[in-house]
Amino acid sequence: MKTTSNLETSLDKLFTKIFPAQLPKWFSRIIADWTWLVIPAVIIVQPWVGWGYWDDVHATTVGPNFFFYIAFAVMALEVSLQVMALPGLKEHRKSSWQLLYYSVFCNLTYGVVRIFSSEGSIGPLFGMALLSAMFFYMLFQIKPWFKK
Repeated sequence: MKTTSNLETSLDKLFTKIFPAQLPKWFSRIIADWTWLVIPAVIIVQPWVGWGYWDDVHATTVGPNFFFYIAFAVMALEVSLQVMALPGLKEHRKSSWQLLYYSVFCNLTYGVVRIFSSEGSIGPLFGMALLSAMFFYMLFQIKPWFKK
């Protein structure tokens, strides 16, 4: 049974073989061991960011549109995937790693949807792309420790 997609294989190659900066194995193990404590902090920050976005859009004269609410739905899906990943992170379950992997795609989707939202700015896409690249890098650095 194939457990990885072609995209996952390509990203794995990019972030673990081609990208010049690799974390030492001992350090990636520490990050993998502490992921179950870091992800709750990420989960807590996201509603705070959403609240700021909500206030910004409601303070403008344009107001929220359809894509504004889609952006919140995507953010809720991202948080849900991260919450579902929590129980298996301490045991280094591969399924939990994959849920975090999918949540990064939600992060990218959120950036794209924000382009079409009420404020119509491309800035959030660049921020989400940079943040997603950092998350992908960290995820693929710790991937070897998630095998169960």
